[in-house]
Amino acid sequence: MEDEKKSGEISYQVRVTPGRKGLDPEAPDWEVCELEGDEIRNSADIYDNLTQAEAHQIAAMWTRKKEEAES
Repeated sequence: MEDEKKSGEISYQVRVTPGRKGLDPEAPDWEVCELEGDEIRNSADIYDNLTQAEAHQIAAMWTRKKEEAES
């Protein structure tokens, strides 16, 4: 149930919020995290209480913005 969008050193991971089941993609059980390398450096980089679709949209948006800034 995890998905990562990578762009350079920073990647974005969609995952089930700890303590939640994540069985319903429409339930606000999902979060998107900004990873530097393979770890979360700042807890402020975790956005939770999202549906699975919302989390994927945010991860895609962040990836696009990072790629645009690098070009």
